[in-house]
Amino acid sequence: MDSAQVHYRLIRDAYGSLDRKKYQEAILVLEKVLASGAGDIYVLLLLSVAYLHTDQFGKLARFVVKMREMNRSYMPLIQLDAFLKLKSAATREEALKLYIELMAKFPADAHIHRGRTLVSEAEDFRELQKNARLQDFVSIPPPPKTLKTAAKNRAYIGMLEKRGIRILREGGASRRRIAIAAAAVILAVILALLAVWLYSGPGLFTGAVRGLRAKHRDYSGIDRVALGGTEFDLVKKMGRDRVPVYYRSVRDVTNDFDRARRLIKAEKHNDALFILNGLYNSNVNFVVKEKVAFLIKFVTDLEDREFAAVPYGDIEKKRYRYRGFAVRWKGRVVKIRERDESQHLAVRLDGPEGKSGGEIDVYSPKLVPGLSGGTSIMLEGVIMDFIGKEKRAYVVSKNILKVK
Repeated sequence: MDSAQVHYRLIRDAYGSLDRKKYQEAILVLEKVLASGAGDIYVLLLLSVAYLHTDQFGKLARFVVKMREMNRSYMPLIQLDAFLKLKSAATREEALKLYIELMAKFPADAHIHRGRTLVSEAEDFRELQKNARLQDFVSIPPPPKTLKTAAKNRAYIGMLEKRGIRILREGGASRRRIAIAAAAVILAVILALLAVWLYSGPGLFTGAVRGLRAKHRDYSGIDRVALGGTEFDLVKKMGRDRVPVYYRSVRDVTNDFDRARRLIKAEKHNDALFILNGLYNSNVNFVVKEKVAFLIKFVTDLEDREFAAVPYGDIEKKRYRYRGFAVRWKGRVVKIRERDESQHLAVRLDGPEGKSGGEIDVYSPKLVPGLSGGTSIMLEGVIMDFIGKEKRAYVVSKNILKVK
């Protein structure tokens, strides 16, 4: 049996040890694998999990840094990093902002969505921080079968020292292969940029192209989300004062649900969300809420939606109705801070007759040059949530333009 097969079996055994909560046993096996010159970022992930459960935070921190150097976009690493920041967050708002920002970057990741839900709905945030389970926030997949053959090709050479394992270098990849891969990446980036320019077009064509793309959206999945077969218990009996929206009959629930689906297919996404958010915050049962949540997420994740100038005063009256709305607002930057390649802004909106229309928080996934306190802007974005004691809208921007 070749060494790659042996290492794969050891990694699989270590994964089983972690699953059985035998963390020290897993550490011994994984450190042996890594020190022998085999393994990859997956091995570091398993070791990090074991170090976390055995309170070896110094080693954990070093391995998180090393994984970030290897592959910043490795999803289990992103989830683990978010979990660690949740555990150390000073406030619920700080943790909630983190998960909302990650939702904007990774809208299809179930663990990120679950993390955001758990943080948002926790009755006692400190209790959540204390008792949060790793498996609720981080996906630890079983050993990939590619390790059977690729262990040596993707090996990270390590040495056992007094302080633990020191990773020296990545081995197995020839310079020629690296050069070919780099050239391929550069070519892909150039083609992607060209496609973006052709597809998005300069300003005069953006609206026309957006409309063209909308005609080719695939809404077939919407028809498969139906309420049939569960009509006997669609509505839960409870006091009217316990929910913002109260349904008295099953027919009203199904009518609103079907109307929302028709509005989605008609590209009237905000109108659909207004109904769906009402359903989600009503006395319908859990099965209905799951299907409603799917439709809300489906709409929120759509690109090239039409933005609307929704009066912020209307939103403040019924915030629960407006999650996921695509909005266009004018306002003035109050505060701004940059982190990595993103920006966080506090924006005071323009209201009717020159009055203030309220203050919102904005996350921009890219840097917009020339912004500072007092800058007037036109914002297009999606309302992801309402946060803080004031329940201010938290908007992920799609476009920000300076205006005079």
